[in-house]
Amino acid sequence: MNNFSWLEAYLDEPIKQIETNDTGWDHKIYVINQQWILRVPRDKRDIPREEGKLLKELKVRTAVALPSSRVCMTADGQEVMLYRYIPGFPIQASMSKTDLKQAAHQLGSFLTELHRVSVTYYRLPRRDKTYYERFLRQIRNFYPQLPARVAAYTEHLFSNYQPVCSTVVHGDLRPAHLLAEEPFRKLGVLDFSDMHIGDPAIDFAGIAQVSTEFMELVLSSYKSEEKNMIRQRVAMLSKLSLYYQLLEKGPNSYVLAELERQITT
Repeated sequence: MNNFSWLEAYLDEPIKQIETNDTGWDHKIYVINQQWILRVPRDKRDIPREEGKLLKELKVRTAVALPSSRVCMTADGQEVMLYRYIPGFPIQASMSKTDLKQAAHQLGSFLTELHRVSVTYYRLPRRDKTYYERFLRQIRNFYPQLPARVAAYTEHLFSNYQPVCSTVVHGDLRPAHLLAEEPFRKLGVLDFSDMHIGDPAIDFAGIAQVSTEFMELVLSSYKSEEKNMIRQRVAMLSKLSLYYQLLEKGPNSYVLAELERQITT
């Protein structure tokens, strides 16, 4: 996308600065004038309206900073999502203990409300047994390029996972989507494009990428009777997450090394 003149009509301001983030799997991100985020799907498809509906509900029920999204149409007819820039930097384990504890409390309260959202009110994709069976079939296409023990490990891993499909989840709560202000006051939560009905543990698997200690702090502010079960499934889902990189990038040296590391630890 090189011509942004169509966007000025939506912004009602001239475009003076554009920064590009091309690291996402599903979307290309543009920061416009340090004030706006433009999220462009890599494949031309309609933007699901459920994301905007859910964000409106969560804004009323939670205290974290959330994007106010708007679906726009590019000059060539592609739907894209536009929302206000939320300031901050990706949350890090090196932040002060006080800031991490405050961020964890806000995130635990946010997830309590998100995971209580009605699964019947929103038309969202489901990550159930059928989803994971299809996922494994896609992975098997790479078996000829993988060491035999990696293929055997993969079969064992999937056979031991019993999918839980009970909850509306964010689906991609890795550090890049958790923003901390400086000085810290309010946590920002970004990019709901992977939200689905599935296992609440998947959100904690993303949070665990900050650190296990931070995940435990979040769990301490999370209201659920399933905390111990969630902890157990986080370990499994963290292992499965590497296979999304396999499907996206193929069996490159990093993916193979990480799979071998998983087998030996």
